[in-house]
Amino acid sequence: MTVALVTGASGFLGHYVKRELTRRGVKAVGLRRSPGSADDRSILLPRSPTRHDLSGVLDSVRPSMIFHLAGQTHSDLPEDIYQSNVILAAHILEAALSVDQPPTVVLAGSAAEYGRPIHRDCIVREADPCTPLSLYGISKLTQTHHGLAAHARGLPVIMARLFNPIGAGAPRSTALGSFVSQLAATLRSERTLRTGPLNAVRDFIDAADAARALIDLAETPRAVGQIVNVCTGVGTTVQHLVDRLMEIVDAPITHEIEGERRGTSDLDIIIGDASRLSQLGIAVPLPDVDAILRQMLAAAQAANGRVSL
Repeated sequence: MTVALVTGASGFLGHYVKRELTRRGVKAVGLRRSPGSADDRSILLPRSPTRHDLSGVLDSVRPSMIFHLAGQTHSDLPEDIYQSNVILAAHILEAALSVDQPPTVVLAGSAAEYGRPIHRDCIVREADPCTPLSLYGISKLTQTHHGLAAHARGLPVIMARLFNPIGAGAPRSTALGSFVSQLAATLRSERTLRTGPLNAVRDFIDAADAARALIDLAETPRAVGQIVNVCTGVGTTVQHLVDRLMEIVDAPITHEIEGERRGTSDLDIIIGDASRLSQLGIAVPLPDVDAILRQMLAAAQAANGRVSL
């Protein structure tokens, strides 16, 4: 039976990747650093695992694929971001290089690696120069460089630059996760949605489709050694998502825009070029926004206590 190791398995995207691997008949083994998220197919690591710790896991599990999804998007301390997004990745890559039959490693990168688009159409391509604006983007770009270096040493590595996954379970640290969580709560109380400006345009992808694309990449030999945008190639305004949310909720909600409320990126527009993904025979469809928003609301309501739409 094929075995895949998934870091960040208890996180937002990890849930979708594990589910899709299981659907394909792959044994998905999760790595976790939180004792509270145990299951019968997960391995508990120290909070700051070493290469030695990870080598022991690889010797025990013997995966043919590793999906490195663990990471941290926000912290006031650079060392926390680098520990999660760079050091852990470097240890995984070194451990994978040390085994007799190195597994294929898929590194989950981010559109934040690009920084400001250099083209008028605001579409970013894998060959574009990267000038990330946030600590998160800088750390993810550093992870990419570690991946490229490991590939040069013979490890089959794929650098998947994920754009904006959306779906049930999205953390409140994301804009849409925050909006949905607020709306689920407002239906029980003050009925006010507070957001920052909503003019930003992003390339949103269904988290389930993102998971499928990551696994497809791992199963595509031509993808090895490449940086690949995981995106649709189509931009959607955040305003549109909020409009659809308000329509779906269909309740008297006050929407307040607070100028000082901003996300982690000051970029107005960033859209991915999906050409390379397409050339590899992989496509990410446009998300069914209404269906995804309904799923997100249902999940948030379940977490907050029952409220019917």
